Amino acid sequence: MADFSDAITPASVVAKMQERGVHLSERTLREFARKVGACRIIGKAMFFMPEDIEILIAAAKPRPKGATSSSKPGWTESDTEKLLDRLEKGKKKR
Repeated sequence: MADFSDAITPASVVAKMQERGVHLSERTLREFARKVGACRIIGKAMFFMPEDIEILIAAAKPRPKGATSSSKPGWTESDTEKLLDRLEKGKKKR
């Protein structure tokens, strides 16, 4: 049988964080835990195991700004040349 002695409720996590000066609502914690998938839910009850808390802390770490965006620019030199060609053709028609 599973050992639930280390299970902790969202309210307990929030209380422990507030003791350490980190102010977070239980609702925000629950939403983030669901989004990350780092919680256990049975019916309407949610609880955390120690590994879930570690996952939440890791997921809360900010990522460098350049890490999520693509390295390719949206507008290339080729696009500029094509646009200039179209503009030149439009001037010749007048």
